Amino acid sequence: MKYCSFPFHKVASLMATVAIFSLVGCASQNDALQDVENPSPRFYASVGEKGELFTQQSAPGQHLFAAGLNCDDRQFYAAPVNYRVDKIIQPSPLQAPAPQPIPVAPDDRALPLSPGDMVDINMEFGDGFNGSYVIDNLGLIHLPIVSPIEAAGKTPRQVSNDIEMALVRANIFRPQTARASVRVLHWAAIEVPVSGAVFQPGRVVINDRSANSIQDDKLLASGDYSNKRLLSEAIRAASGIRPDAKLDQVILVRNGWQIEVDLTGILSGTPVRDYPLIDGDQVIVPSTGCFQPFLVRPSQITPKGFRVFMSNLIDSAQSNSAAGISSYATNIPYGTRLLQAAVSANCIGGKEWTNAPRKVMLASLNPITNQTLVVERSVEQLMRAANRDQINPFLMPNDAVACYDSSVTNLRDVARTLVDVLAPFSLL
Repeated sequence: MKYCSFPFHKVASLMATVAIFSLVGCASQNDALQDVENPSPRFYASVGEKGELFTQQSAPGQHLFAAGLNCDDRQFYAAPVNYRVDKIIQPSPLQAPAPQPIPVAPDDRALPLSPGDMVDINMEFGDGFNGSYVIDNLGLIHLPIVSPIEAAGKTPRQVSNDIEMALVRANIFRPQTARASVRVLHWAAIEVPVSGAVFQPGRVVINDRSANSIQDDKLLASGDYSNKRLLSEAIRAASGIRPDAKLDQVILVRNGWQIEVDLTGILSGTPVRDYPLIDGDQVIVPSTGCFQPFLVRPSQITPKGFRVFMSNLIDSAQSNSAAGISSYATNIPYGTRLLQAAVSANCIGGKEWTNAPRKVMLASLNPITNQTLVVERSVEQLMRAANRDQINPFLMPNDAVACYDSSVTNLRDVARTLVDVLAPFSLL
């Protein structure tokens, strides 16, 4: 009786050969790492490019803003200024010499009042006028009957003189009996521009007290003040300005009239006028079409931080959760670059032979052209050229960052797959 022997070893060798060529071919293709054909050659975070041609909402009159500007002259737009003083500051030749100081009364050297300050007004026989008052956004005090009185920028003694004069002119008091006393009850929070050798030049808020500490007095006071109804607050409520914003020509439209406001001082630390808003106002932030890197930083009118979608399917961690892709890694501060995001996603570090050749992919939406662009950088390229904006761009809200394993890791997976395929045949 003859037995027919089936050549399992030859079949196993044939299958192994086919598997090797198939897996190596797949590994060599690197489909996910091929160059992506972007619809636009310009990446939004690229610096030094000419402005994009685009259409946008404009103010009445169809005034055209910034089409095709050259960004080269805006590299230091709204940049902080460093001041150095090593000698006595002399007045400009075009200015008149400073007058000699004149002795003044102690009351006239008091701190001038600001919008939001709460004062107490007291007069003898002044029933109906005595009480607590809050200086409004326009710097006025509203007393009964008489017209509003300007108080911002004046000392309490100067305000009391204006009150006395207003009451006399309104024939409410006689000059002999019109005696008003103005006393400060609460100093409001104020915004001060700060520039020079500081880490974050710009406008800061000081004297911001808890609302509960003055709420009772506020309810009894006449008038109100809010630092949340300003032009800058409206821009911040809209998630802040983009890097292509024309910050020196922000448009405020009210009742068919428009004004242009320069808000660069909020970032550079120079004084700026922030307009209080009313119902029906319209705010338009024009675009230059240029990416301005100095606008990519946390401030009063830019985002403090944003969310980025990250993926890092690294084999050593086996999952995104174990690889450190958490809410703390994806919520990054404004001004973060691709290298910092790659570090947060655990794409960089570990074994040099396997992790150094890894690649990082960034997908970002150009808000001007509404086109999604995809760029790819190697870890080695990011580390060695981190100072180049073209290699290490800024990240924008809702960008996507993904990491791909190196060729060494891919070949290791091919070897492991071959072992899994040949393992059943080795038992025959």
